[in-house]
Amino acid sequence: MKRSAFFISDGTGITAETLGQSLLAQFENITFSKITRPYIDSVDKARAMVQQINIAAEKDGFRPIIFDTIVNQDIREILATSNGFMIDIFSTFLAPWSWS
Repeated sequence: MKRSAFFISDGTGITAETLGQSLLAQFENITFSKITRPYIDSVDKARAMVQQINIAAEKDGFRPIIFDTIVNQDIREILATSNGFMIDIFSTFLAPWSWS
């Protein structure tokens, strides 16, 4: 089985890629096509990413996995409209630390 995995960030992408690679390594029976996309820091870039993700979903026949470290909520919402399975690293790990 082949499945696409996207590491998307509004910065360098190192955090998304490092954590994502560690998690994907747990699935030895799946071959992942790994795509890193740093500096997705505008609405236009996010919309272009949605197109890439949707093309990968159609090609693979499976929802791509998206590991993201996007700070901007508007950009995250656009990415969430894709056919991918989104893992928002910042929300997952930092939301529990919100003490407000």
